[in-house]
Amino acid sequence: MLKKLSNHSHSSSDALLHIQQRLNLHKQTLNAVKANLDDQLATHCVHIIVNNETAILFTDSSIWASKLLYMRTPILQTLSDYTGGRISSLKVKVLTYNPAEHKKTPQNPSIKTLNALSSANTSSSDKLSTSMRKLIHILKRNRLLD
Repeated sequence: MLKKLSNHSHSSSDALLHIQQRLNLHKQTLNAVKANLDDQLATHCVHIIVNNETAILFTDSSIWASKLLYMRTPILQTLSDYTGGRISSLKVKVLTYNPAEHKKTPQNPSIKTLNALSSANTSSSDKLSTSMRKLIHILKRNRLLD
């Protein structure tokens, strides 16, 4: 889409304005759909795109997607009324998992675990064992600093 916009004779600010207007239109359309759904169902409607006679409604889980599909007829009626055109098809898609939103911090091993690893790693002098001893030493030192 950005490539199409940049090929036109518009300036970059015109292209950004066009994108912002499209996003605002999508947001207003989503708000119109949400207004005609019960609150619990509406909170799981994340985004909507209407193109020609097809609407794509995005949700945050497959359970809510199936519930939204049961509401196909009232959603299509709402969209047709809101847009003033005939919207005949509704697709519901689940947004994929976003790991950035669910980032877990790594767990530090306990002193007991570090001692067990240390005692199991004393006999060898290869590169891997040397690296493991250094790692164990750093983890023990960091644990004492906490």
